[in-house]
Amino acid sequence: MRGTKSIQRIRLLSLFTLIGSIMLAGCTVNSNDRVPTPNMGVNPYRVNTGYLLRNAVERGTLRIATERDYPPFSYHGTGGRLTGFDVEVAEEVARHMELKAEFVETEWKNLLPGLTEGKYDAVFNQIEDRPDRRALYDFSVAYLSSTPVLLVRSDEDQVRTFPDIKGKRVGLNPTGTYNDIAKKHGAIIVPVKYIYDAARMLARSELDAIISDPLSVTNLKQQFPDMPVTTVQSANQAFEVSAAFVKGNPDLVAAVDNALATMQQDGTYLTIWNKYFGDAPSSYKGIHDRKNK
Repeated sequence: MRGTKSIQRIRLLSLFTLIGSIMLAGCTVNSNDRVPTPNMGVNPYRVNTGYLLRNAVERGTLRIATERDYPPFSYHGTGGRLTGFDVEVAEEVARHMELKAEFVETEWKNLLPGLTEGKYDAVFNQIEDRPDRRALYDFSVAYLSSTPVLLVRSDEDQVRTFPDIKGKRVGLNPTGTYNDIAKKHGAIIVPVKYIYDAARMLARSELDAIISDPLSVTNLKQQFPDMPVTTVQSANQAFEVSAAFVKGNPDLVAAVDNALATMQQDGTYLTIWNKYFGDAPSSYKGIHDRKNK
């Protein structure tokens, strides 16, 4: 009888295991869904995902990375205080989440790797939501959209379109989309970090053109209205800028999305926009509308 009971127990245990496996299999969701499983998508790295929002609430702070050296989006202003469009948006996101923004300043090349290393909770720094980045990162709804533009001197008549920059000296921040466009059209790339410096070089004929974004150009014109530069073409491509997070924290992504939507509804976002760029954002379609598509 003892042997029979043991066999029965083994059979029952096997049955329960099988049932449990079937139930778990039935609960499996599509891999495209955001599910807070430990280390989802970042197993080779050192971060333990799935708890970032809870930890932020316990600390009372949202840890936000930014480049610190990319005006007008993130830079040190009067008195050395960190400021900029992305910085102020991030501050308001944290405030709407009833948290305090805790900024971590770093270089561009370290922004996304720092997420997977657990150094901070989010990145607000003109990060483009691209398919090749979604293997490791999740993104908020877009908080602005933009497109590359071509600037030349006001009296320039040889460079009017992107194909015209072949063999020409083109100033740009040598990362990402702008660099790709210049290479595609055979330009001589001149790395210039700040659009203000590039505009001065263009005015002195040290450059033939600049590739930048319309928001930086708008900010440039606000500060230097007499700068003899003009936009001659916009690229036929647009990119959306979002906050970035390490995968596995859907509650944090949702909380930031909700904060951004609330900011669009209560006018906070527009107040920040007007401070840096003037008129209402014509390229911005509305966070709330995008969220509910």
